[in-house]
Amino acid sequence: MGFPSKINYTWAKGFPGGIASSNPRRSAIPGPMGFIAGATGVTVAAFGWVQADGVTVLNKPIASEAPTGFVLRDQTALITAYLAESTMLLPSGFNVQLMTGGDYFAAASTAATPGQAVYASTTDGTLQTAAAGTAPEGTLATGFIVTQGGEAGSTIIISGAVAPIAGSNE
Repeated sequence: MGFPSKINYTWAKGFPGGIASSNPRRSAIPGPMGFIAGATGVTVAAFGWVQADGVTVLNKPIASEAPTGFVLRDQTALITAYLAESTMLLPSGFNVQLMTGGDYFAAASTAATPGQAVYASTTDGTLQTAAAGTAPEGTLATGFIVTQGGEAGSTIIISGAVAPIAGSNE
């Protein structure tokens, strides 16, 4: 770790990709191989899509479909960049956990207010927020909403339903 460059007077409310409450959570169920980060790796605290092979996860879709889930910050990643102090990238071949419901800390590239819908960028899975039904260009709906807002780039809380979808076999 490098020399400290700032002093925090209070604890952070949370870290993007982390679990924000002890409420129930729901994750995407992988096959026997689990979900594995693709060739370019997977960014934590962004949305991920399971690719056509049913195993590989990337931060971009294979078609115009909703993301499989939110990439959870639940393990230690390797810091592979020379002299880097931190990373949000799960390297290729690492296991990935995708969350489909629950409360999570995240960072949106737009200002977020409670009740707004959460949208995922189709290029890198990052979050944007807007009124429900008004997806920003280049994004797809995620099924998550903002439950604690903040300005662009700050830590917010997003929530997704944990009950099975009506009519599904789950």
